[in-house]
Amino acid sequence: MLGDTIVALASAAGPAARAVLRLSGPRAREAAATVFAPALPARRAQVDGFVRVRGGRLAAMALVMVAPASFTGEDVVELHVPGSVLLVQLLLEQLVADGRARGVRQALPGEFTARACQNGRLELAQAEGVLLLLHAADAQQAAAAVQWLRGGLSAVVLELRSRLQDALALLEAGLDFADGEIDGLDAAAWSGMLPPIAERLQHLLAALPTAAPGGEVLLLGRANAGKSSLANALAGRAEVLVADVPGTTRDLLRVEIAPGVAVWDAPGDLDDPGVADAAALALRERLAGRAAAMLAVLDATVPSLAPALLETALPCLAVVWTKADLTAVVPQVPAALAAHLGGAVPVLTTSAATGAGIAALRALLERSARGGIVDAGGPLRGALRQALAAVRAAHAAARHGAEVAAAELHTALTALDGIAGSHSPEQLLDRIYRRFCLGK
Repeated sequence: MLGDTIVALASAAGPAARAVLRLSGPRAREAAATVFAPALPARRAQVDGFVRVRGGRLAAMALVMVAPASFTGEDVVELHVPGSVLLVQLLLEQLVADGRARGVRQALPGEFTARACQNGRLELAQAEGVLLLLHAADAQQAAAAVQWLRGGLSAVVLELRSRLQDALALLEAGLDFADGEIDGLDAAAWSGMLPPIAERLQHLLAALPTAAPGGEVLLLGRANAGKSSLANALAGRAEVLVADVPGTTRDLLRVEIAPGVAVWDAPGDLDDPGVADAAALALRERLAGRAAAMLAVLDATVPSLAPALLETALPCLAVVWTKADLTAVVPQVPAALAAHLGGAVPVLTTSAATGAGIAALRALLERSARGGIVDAGGPLRGALRQALAAVRAAHAAARHGAEVAAAELHTALTALDGIAGSHSPEQLLDRIYRRFCLGK
C-alpha cells in the first residue's frame, strides 16, 4: 500500500559482479541507513561507502533520488553491492527486520511500477512497456517495448480515441435530431471513419510480441477437429477417448505431456449443439481459466473456423493443423483468425496417425513452459482486441441500428481509456502488476 516503504532486489537474481537493492517510500533513506554508511543526504546524490552485514563491512555505493524526481515518484535509495546471492539475502533480511518498526516491508511483484503509475510517473501502457522490455526475445521486440515505454504508442491510442469520439459525436448528433427537427445525418458521415481506425488498431496489435505462456495449454477448435487425437499423440499414450462422432469430448481433460507441461482437451464447437453439448461448452468456458494459453486446432481436411477462437481472451501459442495425412494440400490459416491473432504466431502441420509434426509441437510446448506463464503485453492485447471488435461491430451495425453502433463505440472508448491511462480499471491494473518480478 502507499505510505509505507518497500524493498526488493531490483537486478537479476543469481550471482553477478554487482546487485541492486531498491528501497522506495517516505523512510527509504532512514531504512537504508540501517545497513549503509555514511549518512545519505536529502537530495539527489551518489554516495560511496560500505554496507554492514553480520559484523562485516563491504564496499558499496548508494544512489539517492528524492520525490517526486524518481521512478516511483517517492523517495528512492538504490544500494549497489557485490553480487553475492548470500550477501543480498542477508541484506534484505536485515533491512526488513530492522525496518519493520519503521513500516519497511518486502515489495510485492510489480509494486515499484505500480507506485510509478499511481504517482503519475508512468501511464498504464508505459508500465506494460517495462514488462515487454524485460521479456523481449529479440531486438525487434525490445524496440517495440521501448516505444511503449516512451509513450509513443500511448499517443497513437489517444489519437484513435479522439477520432472515435468524433465519430460518436456525429452518430449521436444524428440520433438527437432524427425526430424531424432537422434531417438525420447520413450514417456514412460517421461509419466511414471507422475502417481506418480498425486498421490502425490491428497494426498496434501486430506490434505486440507473441505471448510466451507455459505449462497449461487449452486445445480449442471445432468438434471432431482432432484435438483428442492430438493430445494422445503429444502424450505418447491413449489418455483421451477418440471417436469420429462430433461432440464425443464433453469434459475438460488434462493430459500431461512432459514435466510441468500439460494440454487440456476441451469440448469443440458445434454448428447445432444440443442441451448436453451446450452444457459441455459452458463448462469449457468456466474452466478455461486454468490454462495460460491456447492452441488453435484446425482440421486440414475441413478448414472450418471455431467461433471460440475469435472470442477467447487466452493468448494463442500456435495454430495447429491436424489430419495432414488425409490431404495433399494444407490450407492457409483463415483470414479472420489471422487478423484476430495479429502478431507472428507459429503455424504447425501435424498428423496423429503418422506422427508428423508432433515432436516439433511438443518441443514448442516445452520451450514455452520453461519461459514461464508471463504474457508480456497480455492486458494491452486484450484491450486492443476488445476495442477492435467493438469498432468492427459498430461499422457492421451502421446500416441496421445507430443505437447499437453507439453502444459499441462506447465499448471501444472504454477499452482504449484503460490503455491510455485516463481510466484505470482495477482488474486491468492487477493483471499487469502481478506478472512483474520482484524489484520492478
